[in-house]
Amino acid sequence: MLQGKVYGVYFSPTGGTRAYVTALAGLLSCEAEEIDLTAREERARDHVFGPEDLVILGAPVYAGRLPQLEGGIFERLRGDGTPAVFNVSYGNRAFEDALLEEQDICQAHGFHGIAAGAWIAPHTFSGRIGSGRPDGTDLEKVREFAAGVRALLERPDWRSCRLTVPGDRPYRPARRVEVYPAGDESCTRCMACVSRCPAGAIPPESPRSTDTGRCISCLACVKSCPAGARAVAGPAFPKMVEGLEGRLLSPRREPELYYGR
Repeated sequence: MLQGKVYGVYFSPTGGTRAYVTALAGLLSCEAEEIDLTAREERARDHVFGPEDLVILGAPVYAGRLPQLEGGIFERLRGDGTPAVFNVSYGNRAFEDALLEEQDICQAHGFHGIAAGAWIAPHTFSGRIGSGRPDGTDLEKVREFAAGVRALLERPDWRSCRLTVPGDRPYRPARRVEVYPAGDESCTRCMACVSRCPAGAIPPESPRSTDTGRCISCLACVKSCPAGARAVAGPAFPKMVEGLEGRLLSPRREPELYYGR
């Protein structure tokens, strides 16, 4: 096993990805360190890892891709042949090119992918799709995955392994879902939404508004507002959610695990 530190590094606006990454990192080390790239200041910093560290990376899937943020998510990370485990979470539909995109970005920055997982988390737009996940069955799969990663790292030839994950190049075009929340008159200007927004799309001087050019429709502001003042207005959003629930409430998708060979 490696002699360095284990890091759980994630972008997780509503907590689904974080749940998987931290569970996995915690099983691999009781002293795992978290790096929350949801925070803009963390994404602006350089994070450097050595060849004896192990980095567990994760992000959600938005329309088959990684979230499209100005400056990217993982671009300020630097490895030195550092072993990495790539993870994505999605709302029971499909993860398409997101896992491959994560692998490509991180391996271009010095990480050596050894394993990957695609996990199901609550859907961004519906509290019913993926509700309660990760559940006991998912966490048992996390334990299986941690054991598999540990066994792989105990092989003397693990640095020569090559990881293959599903996905296509070129990636599917990034698609903006035009779902933009805004605040109403019950807004107390507590600034919780401003600090929680990963895209910097809520102006501090006008916290009821949303910069639609920057918003990634993650709804972190809606779910973090203590006053319940932020929502997606209009009849189109409930109709879209109804359609998603009609397609995605079942069948239940299960995690998919991949190991380098």
